[in-house]
Amino acid sequence: MIVSDKMATIQLAANIKYYRKQYNWTQQQLADELKISRSVIAKWESGDVLPDLPALIKLSQLFHQTIDHLLGLNNHNDQILSDFQQFYQANTEEELIIDESFLDLISYLVKNPTLKEQLEQITQLPIKQQKAIQRIFGTLVNEIDKL
Repeated sequence: MIVSDKMATIQLAANIKYYRKQYNWTQQQLADELKISRSVIAKWESGDVLPDLPALIKLSQLFHQTIDHLLGLNNHNDQILSDFQQFYQANTEEELIIDESFLDLISYLVKNPTLKEQLEQITQLPIKQQKAIQRIFGTLVNEIDKL
């Protein structure tokens, strides 16, 4: 899989923020762990600056993630599928077929808990309101494509 520099930068920034929050660390706490300033963490998370190789190695060790995964080169879809099967108690003898885009969506929702909460709220609405939100969402996505 070939990943553009910009895409890797965006993914790295999102992953640093995601894993920092998974550890319930503030930017300052992560900075203290790495013995750097908090503003550097903020720049990494915004994608304005990339960590150098020694910092990337330290992040990998702190978060217990491979550098490939931090860069978005390995998205752990097999692990997500395994977790999904366990959560829904899928019978391992039966083949559970889930396409790659579904796994990408699950990964995206895991990394964006606010959106996940909003989608959960939508599922509690009456069908008519759900359909209206889907139409609005579709319109927004179509308009973004035009930009």
